[in-house]
Amino acid sequence: RGTGGGGGGSWFDWGGSSKDTEAERHVLRMYPRNHLSVTSVLLEHELATEPVAMSALGRFLLVATPTDSGNLDVVVFEVALIGEMTGPRGGGTARVRPVRRVTLRDANVTGRVEELALLPAMPPRPDSTSPTAMRAQASALANRGSIGSPRSGALGLGPPPTPSPPPVPAHFMMLRVDGTLSLIDLGSDESEGWTLERVLADGVERFWIASGGGPAPNCDADVRWSWWTYGREGTRVWYVPATGVPTFPAPSHGGGGDSVAFADPELEFDKEAYPLGISLCDGCPLIVGATQRLAFASCSDQPCFEPTPKVQPILPCILRHLLRLGETGAARAAARAAAGKPRFTHSLEWLLFSSLDRHAGPNSVANKRDPDATKEAERALADAVRLCREFPEYPDVVVSVARKTDSREWPALFKHAGDPALLQANALAAGQLRTAACYLLVVDKLVSADVGAKAADEVLRAALERRRYGLVGELVRFLARPAVEDAAARAARRSAEKKKRRGDDADEDVGIVSGLFRWLGAAPEPAKSEPAADSAGSLPRRSLDEEFVQTPKGVEHVSGARGGVIAVLRPDLRRTLRDHAAALASAVDLGALAAFVRETDFDVGAFFQREMSDVQGGGAARLGDFPRALAAAADSLRRHEQRAGGWPEVAAMRAGVDAMLAKMVAAGCVEWSLVTATLTRRVDVLDEIFDGRDEVLGAWRVAVERCAGAANARGDTAHAAFLQSLREEMCGQSLKV
Repeated sequence: RGTGGGGGGSWFDWGGSSKDTEAERHVLRMYPRNHLSVTSVLLEHELATEPVAMSALGRFLLVATPTDSGNLDVVVFEVALIGEMTGPRGGGTARVRPVRRVTLRDANVTGRVEELALLPAMPPRPDSTSPTAMRAQASALANRGSIGSPRSGALGLGPPPTPSPPPVPAHFMMLRVDGTLSLIDLGSDESEGWTLERVLADGVERFWIASGGGPAPNCDADVRWSWWTYGREGTRVWYVPATGVPTFPAPSHGGGGDSVAFADPELEFDKEAYPLGISLCDGCPLIVGATQRLAFASCSDQPCFEPTPKVQPILPCILRHLLRLGETGAARAAARAAAGKPRFTHSLEWLLFSSLDRHAGPNSVANKRDPDATKEAERALADAVRLCREFPEYPDVVVSVARKTDSREWPALFKHAGDPALLQANALAAGQLRTAACYLLVVDKLVSADVGAKAADEVLRAALERRRYGLVGELVRFLARPAVEDAAARAARRSAEKKKRRGDDADEDVGIVSGLFRWLGAAPEPAKSEPAADSAGSLPRRSLDEEFVQTPKGVEHVSGARGGVIAVLRPDLRRTLRDHAAALASAVDLGALAAFVRETDFDVGAFFQREMSDVQGGGAARLGDFPRALAAAADSLRRHEQRAGGWPEVAAMRAGVDAMLAKMVAAGCVEWSLVTATLTRRVDVLDEIFDGRDEVLGAWRVAVERCAGAANARGDTAHAAFLQSLREEMCGQSLKV
């Protein structure tokens, strides 16, 4: 009968038992890892009875067997390899010797053991004051000073000192079937003795040991020396102090319970996931779990469930606990080990967010009127900010937390985080445009509206220079907000006066303003009401264009700069947007111009009308040589499609080009309309342009033929074929007519 395996050795992997014809024998056999055969047995060690559980740790093997009196006999063997493993069958043998033996006196333990696990022993700390250590230090100093010494040790060329083997484990953990987790002392010598278990927790389903395999812990909360449990009270963490396993261990933090000093939401999985283990590799600690999702298989028409891995970062709770204990250096080391890894920025954000929420959030300790708890929460927030400041992600982390919290919590955050205007300026100087833009609302709220507007101007110009048009559109709407709010206030006053004067429920102006606010994403849509009719008949509802796209009275008008809310911006900003559009049009950068128009609602039709009427020679509305303009525009569209993040972005760009084409046709901008319609294969627009203009159609055919030939000459056969097919299609349509 098999007794179950106990893996962990580098050359042995399995324990088993056998039964002969006369009596049942329980034998512990060890094999080489790469050759599990009866011919390669390294060791046979007979056991008194069948083991109920086994555990391996390095060169140590724990075997638990029941006794006749109902107790549990636990033996720790040290396994030693004799000789060299030169082949599948070895050339070597193994021997075992018991190094720990205890008996657990419990009549009910037999048959109720779920799992046993050896705990690594704490490595001895070097004593720098011992005579041996002092002699070693003196020898090292002497060798370091002997630069010309021929000894290899003086040059650091000698072999490194052989590390001492890990000490014999002194404890093991036992999980019962009923969920009781116990810590058991293995004694200090090879003699047999009685021992008692110390119950750690009840209701435990799983436990993991993350300790050992390295130097001694550098503080009392070193995650490298920790135990993790999962059960009725969630996931909890137990740290092994630097002095060794305590007499009465207690969880340090975790999912809850009266014995937990501090609860951590990061350690809680949702109800659909089940934790499977703890990963502390690569400096990025995670809880690894499994969940299920709905999937469809080819073998069945019905959906099924499949297991899916899920991970939860636990770095925030580790850092929070270290900071709470005052172990700033250890927290900094743990964070630096995880820097640059996935989820590191998110971990810092969550650490800072949870600290701010505990100090100034809706359910903060400040609301409980406990001065001591309030001071402790503020100190935790200051420590979290100080730790985050050590990393280049600090500006982004702070503003991300600010944008996720209520503005009433911002003073408490930036009291420790620093001046938001300075953080915004630093982010802009570092080229972090999105981060700098996120600070604008905070600067506007905490510093002043004037400082926020000036900062927004700088970010807008930088975004235009880098062609970040999505960000430009957001900044345009942000800068237009004061004018929109002022117009909303005026409209509300007029509406109130009309209600008072007429005594009805008409609310025209408020409806117009709410429409603009919805477009800006600033307010929900109010309930609509039908306008009442007066003696003259029905009251016409004024359009959004009539009410808001015009430049306010008394403000300088900038021709060619309108569309959306652009007309209510300051004159210098409107000129900046118009000049940028002119630069794009002069370079025939069709893709960039379409993106700029789409994101900012810039009225390209009014812009081209202004260029044709006010600028000598037609300005940017004239393209000059058609083949050169067609080639430049085609190259622009190709570049933007290649940089697109996928088909949705390509589709959005093409939709923007089509919308811009409609405005150019309506504005009478023939040259731009002709180039854009050619590249987008808008035959209907080309027919409209060529209607009654045979000479224009003839010139277009010749020019397209030249463009196709030039494309073939430079190896762009796809573009050449596209132009030839379009030319043939237009020629066929003209013949039909």
